[in-house]
Amino acid sequence: MVRAEEILAVFDRAAEQGRFREPGNPRSYQITTRLHAFGDAVRWALVIETVGYDPRAANVVDVLDALGNCLVGTTESHEALHLDRVDNFGDLFDFADPSDEQPEPPRYRQVPIVVRGRELRVDAAATIPLEELFRLLVPEHRDLLLGDEAELRRLVPADLPQVLSLHEWHHVTLRVRPPSPDLERRRRQHEYLARHAPPGERVPFEIRPSDVEIYRQIAEVLATADPSHYRPTAPPNTHWSNWPWSGSL
Repeated sequence: MVRAEEILAVFDRAAEQGRFREPGNPRSYQITTRLHAFGDAVRWALVIETVGYDPRAANVVDVLDALGNCLVGTTESHEALHLDRVDNFGDLFDFADPSDEQPEPPRYRQVPIVVRGRELRVDAAATIPLEELFRLLVPEHRDLLLGDEAELRRLVPADLPQVLSLHEWHHVTLRVRPPSPDLERRRRQHEYLARHAPPGERVPFEIRPSDVEIYRQIAEVLATADPSHYRPTAPPNTHWSNWPWSGSL
């Protein structure tokens, strides 16, 4: 039987490697998120989905990050899928000539957005920012942007039960420092300085997933295959409006 402490250790190692998906990615304008927990008390898998408009990919991309001890096609504890969602991205906008000294922002042609073969009509001005346009899809078409069962099972064994699904949760921004020879020295120095700093200026040396209530509870859910261990005390905050720096790079 897997223990919650073992699962939290996987979460923490993933965070050290920059592989624990958080909301507010500065390289992508967040649109929506979802979390899936799968387990049978022996095997477990966590999938965190983050849908965002990625200017570098020139598409709306659903990133599915999976952690677990039974991921499909790998012996590693981490795997990921990046899935483009908009079929006609290049036909949606008039882009300015990049040689212009002051190019204007792209203009929406006010045509349907095709997502996974379906034409979706959006009532929006031609001057709407791209990320705001795609966020308008969420109220009615959120499920089209997120992973379906077949896509999830590309990461998670088909016979592994899903025990919890969250459309929103309370995330605490992580501060994780990779292991290094002088890590403990820097930790002690930080603690000394923190003791002499005003209370309002004190920040923790690290915040790992194992320090965050939601992820400790989810580890218990995964270890026991019992969703009743998820009992959050803080309100959800994963809506894009709470992460204003998403897409800022």
